[in-house]
Amino acid sequence: MMRWLLPLTLPLGLATPLAAGPATPWHSPSVLSMEWGVFCALYAMDQLPAPGTIAGFMHVPRDEITLHWPEEQIVPAQPGIAFGVRALGQPGLFLPEAEVRVFRPGAKQPETWSTTLSGDGASLAFFRFDSEEELLPGLWRFELHDAGVMFFSVEFEVVPPAAQRDIADACGATS
Repeated sequence: MMRWLLPLTLPLGLATPLAAGPATPWHSPSVLSMEWGVFCALYAMDQLPAPGTIAGFMHVPRDEITLHWPEEQIVPAQPGIAFGVRALGQPGLFLPEAEVRVFRPGAKQPETWSTTLSGDGASLAFFRFDSEEELLPGLWRFELHDAGVMFFSVEFEVVPPAAQRDIADACGATS
């Protein structure tokens, strides 16, 4: 039996593949629950040294963080907006030196810092846009690792503020 392959012709504007967008969030069975999303972070936070990051520090919230847009993976690139992952381990789990890895678009190496994952309280790993240089469009990925094991992976797609206007406006955009 002979099969014929017919060439598919598309208008020039449709010849490039469509962007897939962020992958479905994943976590290992060692994680009891996980939430992700976007929040407004225009308030002052404390800082701790984080030599594995470009800025050299990480933000430490003074109060509990509320994800204003839970399960949202599309993030407007605007200072004062933050996005991240909150995870709670299974009862009895205690990882005092787990490593958060944040992969920025185009970066060869992830930014890293230490955190704890346990069954006693949820941990939050997030990134807050502080400066224009950080507003990189594309896919950002958060992962949590310990002793060669990945515990979660969540991707976010950072887009221009106009592409996610409701969040950008709610977090103080004026343009």
